[in-house]
Amino acid sequence: MSAPTESAPDGVERVECPVCETDVPAGAFCGLCGGHLKSKPGPGPHWLRQDTFGAAPNESVLLPAIASSLFPHLPNRSRTPFRVGLILVLLGLVGFAFIKLPAALITVSALGLPLLFLLYLSESDAFRDMSKMSLAVAGFLGAALGVGWVLLTGEMVARAYGVPMAAGLAIHHVVREGVLIPAGGMILMLVPTVLVRLSRPKSRESLDGFVIGALAALMFAAGSTLTRLAPQFATGLLAHNRPIKSLLVEAGICGVTIPLTAAVAGGMVGMGLWFKGQDTNPHERPARTRTALLGLAVVVVLIHTGVAITDIVGMPQLQMLTIHVVMTVVVLVLLRVALQMALLHEAHDPIQEDEPLLCVHCEHVVPDMAFCPACGVATRASSRSSRNDRRSSRPVRQAATEGS
Repeated sequence: MSAPTESAPDGVERVECPVCETDVPAGAFCGLCGGHLKSKPGPGPHWLRQDTFGAAPNESVLLPAIASSLFPHLPNRSRTPFRVGLILVLLGLVGFAFIKLPAALITVSALGLPLLFLLYLSESDAFRDMSKMSLAVAGFLGAALGVGWVLLTGEMVARAYGVPMAAGLAIHHVVREGVLIPAGGMILMLVPTVLVRLSRPKSRESLDGFVIGALAALMFAAGSTLTRLAPQFATGLLAHNRPIKSLLVEAGICGVTIPLTAAVAGGMVGMGLWFKGQDTNPHERPARTRTALLGLAVVVVLIHTGVAITDIVGMPQLQMLTIHVVMTVVVLVLLRVALQMALLHEAHDPIQEDEPLLCVHCEHVVPDMAFCPACGVATRASSRSSRNDRRSSRPVRQAATEGS
């Protein structure tokens, strides 16, 4: 049960947060730690705040929503075009599979999600807030490593896979290729993220690390997919002899599950490497949180690598697709848990409690704190440009006049 509210000299009611035990402005959430100020907190441990996602206040942490997971820097209304884009990518994959256009299917599979993510970088001001050189290294080096890895391992893949559509289909005989090639590709996929982190970027916000890691992984996946499947562009406009079910399964794996799990794996590694905790807060344990983030990232990396190994048993394609889809849902949930932990426990901007700030998620004017007291969203779940712009043109408090 939270302490009763008190009135401060400025008229703002205050209450003691039951989580961080700090006197904060009254509201639904603590502006300092993001914990619930109501008497009955949501399910799950208080350090996770399971019922309210830090980047989408109306969603649970355990909801595997793709848009709010891959595009956390945007408010809900700005994610709508990206939801439409995700639907169009899916419709394109299904449509081209039904009309048996392999060239178009390969193009959408390889470039659909990476292009959406590049649009997200523009919409979220990443090109203004982050080093363009870091973004270029992550993107171009990721794509180059993807192309180079396929060229290096292409002959082994061709012997083991035959002529597949996806990067992880039908390994029946060669266990070595089924294990070492995906594992080696995963290690190379993470190299650009590690190199950018070793360059000591000025910003250490967790979502910046997510952007670098996800961008590198998506570009690696795009480069490797296009290179591996390029020979199919010369097989003719229509694939008359390919069953529609086979095309649909392979398009789902190559165009949806593989790039999604790759982006999640790379983004979580980036978050773990960029995370910087609140050393001045005695209630926080930054080293423990960083270890948990990196541990979750390792689990997702192993899942992304291990899904390809399931093909060794030669199971039917629909069963294989089911495993890919289930694992994609699992890694999306793990990503949201990692995002929530990073947003709740990383170092935040300087607190300016006496200054008003417009929350772009719930559109309430609230004290400028680490979390919105009204909806609980993390202030750092918006871009630095957005935060700076809103702080440079703050809402004006108007004193009430008599008779008003």
